[in-house]
Amino acid sequence: MLRKPLRCPADPAVEYMHLLRKLMRLGVGWTNDVAESLGVNSTDLMAGSYLYDVGPMTAGELAKATGLTTGAMTAAIDRLERAGFATREADVHDRRKVIICPTKLPAKLLSMRESATKKARVIFSRYSDAELLRLIESMRDSIAIFEKEIPNFKKALPKIKNNKKK
Repeated sequence: MLRKPLRCPADPAVEYMHLLRKLMRLGVGWTNDVAESLGVNSTDLMAGSYLYDVGPMTAGELAKATGLTTGAMTAAIDRLERAGFATREADVHDRRKVIICPTKLPAKLLSMRESATKKARVIFSRYSDAELLRLIESMRDSIAIFEKEIPNFKKALPKIKNNKKK
């Protein structure tokens, strides 16, 4: 039987970070499950989701936003096109460029998002607009922390090499 992690009510910041990490773990699991059910991998789904949220952009911009190399992004866009998540369109201002455009999300994914949004609205209805604005501010601040710290984590963590003998 799994024990609940120790909580620290005396330090709300510790509790907040604990809950934020739990939310991220749940998000990774949800992403993997949804990607599998839609027939794409989780990296492709993350790129497609970003494209859907932000809007059309070049492949290079999408690669930079998702942390993929341009070569890996080309393959991901190929898969997103095959799955019906995106299309490539010529850039009207620069014929050398291609713009990656999101398509309408698959009905299955839209249904899942709508269901989660409906449940969240019930929870959020308990809060005043001012409280919701504070929650939004807190979420934006948390995102900013991770955006700043991720490069530091990448630098600090050792690269794991394949030590198998040939």
